[in-house]
Amino acid sequence: MSKIINLKNIEYTTDTTNRKIVFDNEQSSLTLFAFKAGTKRELHCDEKDEVTQIIEGLADVTIGDKVYRLKAGEMIVMPARIPHGLRAVEDTKMLLLRPKHTH
Repeated sequence: MSKIINLKNIEYTTDTTNRKIVFDNEQSSLTLFAFKAGTKRELHCDEKDEVTQIIEGLADVTIGDKVYRLKAGEMIVMPARIPHGLRAVEDTKMLLLRPKHTH
């Protein structure tokens, strides 16, 4: 059943990262992250493309050997099997859309 989801319902925590699963089904998942400034999501690879969208703040997203600075309202595709990671330049909220896969 469909419902309205308020993306402001995740707070920055005293530790570095907070996450909330917005939805999760057999095909994909959407997770909302809140990163304190300076927090990193280390480089890693996934078997399928992923999409991230910055909702609030500013973040450097590394894909391969290139760094992209994303601000609120911007999104980027992180291609499969290419190392990618993130560093929050400011307190940052982002959405991560992932097709189902295993780590």
